[in-house]
Amino acid sequence: MRKSLFVAATLAASAMLVLAPAGAALAAPRSDVLTTVKVGGPNVKARDVLQAGLKARTVLTFTQVGVAHPISLRCTKSTFTAKVTANPPHPGTAVMLLTGQTVTGCKANTTLVQSVTVTVTKLPSKVTISDAKGFPVTVFGPTAVLKIVPAPITKVKPFSCIYSARTIKGNASNIGSLISFKKQVFTVQKGSGILCPKQGALTVTYGPVVDLSVVHHPHVFVN
Repeated sequence: MRKSLFVAATLAASAMLVLAPAGAALAAPRSDVLTTVKVGGPNVKARDVLQAGLKARTVLTFTQVGVAHPISLRCTKSTFTAKVTANPPHPGTAVMLLTGQTVTGCKANTTLVQSVTVTVTKLPSKVTISDAKGFPVTVFGPTAVLKIVPAPITKVKPFSCIYSARTIKGNASNIGSLISFKKQVFTVQKGSGILCPKQGALTVTYGPVVDLSVVHHPHVFVN
């Protein structure tokens, strides 16, 4: 009888040792909203720094809204840097702080403007990326100052236009690790000068988005 109990106990203990690892192997690794390397890859950590420039062979445009022959800017260089503050398990919404953004190489489509300098202000700005359908991206309170130097023939002194929006909305894509914004409207603030168009629409695509906090700076994906 004792021998039978001993054998039964030994078999039960052996079964537990064998089944425990198997059960652990069946548990799928948790994927957060943002991962690196691939969809379902290593999770992006809170406090990681993400960065992207313009998608290859694209430009940033800012175009006057509501007129037949709009004034527009074409900017050949732009980068953004953002710090991840929350990356919850999928499904959910990741949160970042836009800590830096540059826009350079800008030229207006009119000979009446000699040069334009763009400065993004009021940083950091909150940014959210959702893994809902279409991977919606929202930037809260974006603001930029456009310093415009008119052509000498105009005899107009340099002036600044300040544009802002409550939010602008775009989309992320795992094809190329991109973030895109199309025709997002900014409104000029009061007191910014009578020569500033009332509204302008931003169109831009950034990518690939990479994680600067990880060795080799892998691409970032939405799950």
